[in-house]
This record gives sequence, C-alpha cells and structure tokens, in this order.
Amino acid sequence: MKILLIIVGIIVAIVLLLIVGLITASKRITKNAKKQQLEMEMANPLPKEKQHLLAYGANLALYRTDSPRILPIDVDHETLKEVLSSYWDVNNPEEAVETLEWLLTEGHRTRYDELLLALQAGQSFTEEEVGKSQECYESAQEAMMKKLSFVKSDFDRVDTIAAWDFDRAVNVARWSYLVGYITEEQAWGYIARAADAGSHFFQSWKDYFMSFAFGRAIAYEGDIYDILWNGKELLEEKDSIWNEFSIQRSTTVSR
Repeated sequence: MKILLIIVGIIVAIVLLLIVGLITASKRITKNAKKQQLEMEMANPLPKEKQHLLAYGANLALYRTDSPRILPIDVDHETLKEVLSSYWDVNNPEEAVETLEWLLTEGHRTRYDELLLALQAGQSFTEEEVGKSQECYESAQEAMMKKLSFVKSDFDRVDTIAAWDFDRAVNVARWSYLVGYITEEQAWGYIARAADAGSHFFQSWKDYFMSFAFGRAIAYEGDIYDILWNGKELLEEKDSIWNEFSIQRSTTVSR
C-alpha cells in the first residue's frame, strides 16, 4: 500500500510539473510573440488613422499572432499564398477581388443571420437541419459568459454575424496585397470599406467580438475557445488596439 501511495505521489508530481512547464512555455511564447509584434510595428509604422482601420481585423490577426496595427506579417509569401489558396480558394488577383467583394457585400451573414435570430428566439433545430451550428452557438454563449463575464442580455444586442465577414475581409485584403494579388491602394480601399461597415453595424467592440464569435460558431461550426483569449486581450488590456480606438471611426479614444 505504501509503495502504491509513493507511485501515485510520483505520478501526481510529474503531472504537476508538466502543467507548470506548459504554462511557463505558453507565457514565454506569448511574450516572444508580443515582442516580435512590437519590433515589426516599430519597423513598419503606420499613422493612427490607418491603425484604426486595421482594428476591424484584430480578431483574426491576433488569432494568427500577427500585429493588428501594420500590414506586414512574419510569414513568407509562399506560405501566405498557400493559406489563401487552401482556405479561401484565392490563387490570383481576380479571385482575390471576387472573395473580397463577396465578404463585403454578402458574406456568411446573408445565409446565417436568420439562423442567429432563430436561435436567439429559442427555436431548436436538429443536426440534420443546421449541422452543429446550434450546438456551437450554445457553447459559444457559455464560453463567453464563463471566460469573459458576458451576461445573457449582452447577446440580445447582436443580431448579425457581420463582424465575422468584416474582420476576415480586412485580413484577406492584407494578405492579398502582401502576395501581390492587389495593390496597396486597393487593399486600403477594401479595409476602409470593412471598417466603415463595422462602424455602421456595431455600437461597441464588445458587440463586434460577439458577432465575430457567433459567426465562427454558426457559419464555421467552430469552437470559440481558441479566440477567447484574443477577445480578452482586445477588450481588457489597456494598451490594446480596441482600447485605443473607438468602434466609431470618427472618434479616437484617449489613452
């Protein structure tokens, strides 16, 4: 019995050491990523008005560990081309433009906003009807309440997944420019259109994040746990891009 207790104690100690090691490694990776982002921002400075535009793509940028304040990212162009090809079916300038126009004028919101409203109204669907969208939607609500201290009434303000489209439009425009599919002027044009739309649709960055999260849950049928920490950073850290700039493009928040 004594030997068994010793073995159990050793196993527990090893598990605890592994957990501490993983936490330490995660913090180190995050710290290094932020340091790298800052170095790139200093090497590629942008005026505040353009940083404000890029704020509407901050969800996906941070998810990919890119800086949300500049156009360049720390990924070689061939890898970025593969990302555009694999995830977006974008392989040339024509497809880049077509995808960006779709995101800005239609996007997933034209198909899934009605489902979002039905789910908010308490309607229930089978998996044959909506796939895993309802399950992912309910999981997203629970996760945001648990990890971000949102309450049920917060969700009532969001009647669209448009931020899911606008945030991705900013980043697809950014990537398409970096690989040479569109010009920098074109990229800023698309980014400005996404920012204008986001400013019109939403009253706060909190609402913008919820819309993005519901888009990921319903349209992508994805778990949102991997974007929660980005949302927490954007909404709560004093030096985040969302706490510097207002969701309304006409105003800049003083720091």
